[in-house]
Amino acid sequence: MRRLFDSLDTPLGRASRYIFSTLLIAVLFGQLDWKAIGQLRGQWAVGPVILGTLVAGVTFPLHAWRWWLLLRAQGLALSLPWAHAVTWIGNFYNAFLLGGLGGDTARTYYVCRDAPEYKAAGLAATLLDRILGLIVLLSIAAVALVLQLDALAHHPEFRQLLYFCTTLSFLGVVTGFVFCRRPPAWLARRIGETHTATLTSILAHLQSKPLTLLTALAASYAIWLLDFVAVWLLAQAVNLPLHFIDVTLAMSVAYASTILPISVGGHGIREGALLATLTALGALATPAAQEQGLLLALLVWLSTIFWSLFGGLFSLAAPHLIPASKIQQ
Repeated sequence: MRRLFDSLDTPLGRASRYIFSTLLIAVLFGQLDWKAIGQLRGQWAVGPVILGTLVAGVTFPLHAWRWWLLLRAQGLALSLPWAHAVTWIGNFYNAFLLGGLGGDTARTYYVCRDAPEYKAAGLAATLLDRILGLIVLLSIAAVALVLQLDALAHHPEFRQLLYFCTTLSFLGVVTGFVFCRRPPAWLARRIGETHTATLTSILAHLQSKPLTLLTALAASYAIWLLDFVAVWLLAQAVNLPLHFIDVTLAMSVAYASTILPISVGGHGIREGALLATLTALGALATPAAQEQGLLLALLVWLSTIFWSLFGGLFSLAAPHLIPASKIQQ
């Protein structure tokens, strides 16, 4: 597995991910009956598309706020506008350049540049931000699966997915609770006294801010649920009558699949997983529903691209928005 990750990080590996993502999106476009789409003019609502896109956009300021809370919990007095600007820039990099971890790389760069004395704490806050979002996503997926009794009864893969999500969520909570108390002895021996002292300081800051952690947790649930509401609105726009639980489960699987470093920003993987899950749920049983599902996947992709390009504007304006050493004293 390590050799696979290393190969994906080479120029050839990055080019392969761009090509793979482009091919997947091309397949999605190719499956659409554009003549039939043209005949849908007036039969699908523009209002829900605009509303769904705007709701999706709200998640990014919330994400910035969550990250800012975690940074402050580590003692980094960076401003909230700074966190917003860097989060938008990270979203751009996430979608177009370095793949799934591009946004985290960009955020880490700006933390190291503007708070060099807090490099380890900033990296810890960014890592916790990523882990917290993933654990919350898995817990939401587990609840959605429990509510899908018919799917669990007829599809063994959904039962396996339930076990997977429940186990990882539980292990994440237990590991976080145990690990945040103090570094394990085996880890302390491995990383040495200096790094152990740094890690102990990071954990001490987290322990002293329980309310901040709970607020960040609540923000994580709000972020994902708003995202699922946005997709549900897009489904209503194309007259695809999906239950909110169906959307929640399908998008949870779709976003979880983007963790695999085989595409750029999850493009193509996310949309394919969305369609595959909706098909397994029986939501795309008719030819008309399949066409609407393809259109929904296309709208989800376009919404992602739209907000990523918006983050590109922040990237262009970065020298003015976040000049070096923009620290609140």
